Amino acid sequence: MYDQLEAKLHDSFWASEGPSAELKLIKEFLKEYSGTALELGCGSGRLLAPLLQDGFLIEGLDNSKDMLQLCQENTKAFQPVLHQASIESFSTGSLYNAITVPAFTLQLIDPELILAALTNIQQHLHPGGGLYITVFIPWAEITGDLQEDEWFLDQEITMNDHKTARCHTRFHIKRIAQILEREHRYEILDSKKNNVLEESQSTQKITWFWLREIKLLLNQTGFSIERVIGDFTANAACNDNSQIITLITSKKVK
Repeated sequence: MYDQLEAKLHDSFWASEGPSAELKLIKEFLKEYSGTALELGCGSGRLLAPLLQDGFLIEGLDNSKDMLQLCQENTKAFQPVLHQASIESFSTGSLYNAITVPAFTLQLIDPELILAALTNIQQHLHPGGGLYITVFIPWAEITGDLQEDEWFLDQEITMNDHKTARCHTRFHIKRIAQILEREHRYEILDSKKNNVLEESQSTQKITWFWLREIKLLLNQTGFSIERVIGDFTANAACNDNSQIITLITSKKVK
């Protein structure tokens, strides 16, 4: 769960990487499965806000109170329905034409609860409704391109008022279990004096799935795979060498 400082810096770090490559795919998906939608792991509204601005009828859900407060501020012009709950146990009382789980959110769930989460999502969809999921393979950590158990500067941006924001990361990898454990240290510094003004730390456990595994999980929980997209490129071949895997699926009709 994101705390206040991590939540505050989250969008700034994403924005420093340029326009979202995923947003175009989500828009195409929501047009295909038109109607009321739900974004799981909406965070501060980084993706939700532009979707609302484009006229999509979409609600948001996140388990972080701090993130939802930011989301409410960032989307106040549209006043969307927002829910605070976990993905594996949420209950909105509604059925949706489409549900999105973007930005690798599914991988933050306890691996023992993945089937429960996917089953819960399936139960919140109309028959034939669409599910959009993006997952990633941490190739740099798997192959040893990054040094395990060593702190490194992950992100750095210049802010207003002569301030600098940094994220330092250290990780430990369990290759057989397919789990990546990350520690993040967030800092806001006075650029002139080089002293830390704010600081917080967080831990994150990420499970990665090979393409065949995520396909099997989706099939077991009542989804049909419509198409698979590699590295956010619609026509790119997707296989176990892809770093980013996007799956467009639909709820099976009995």
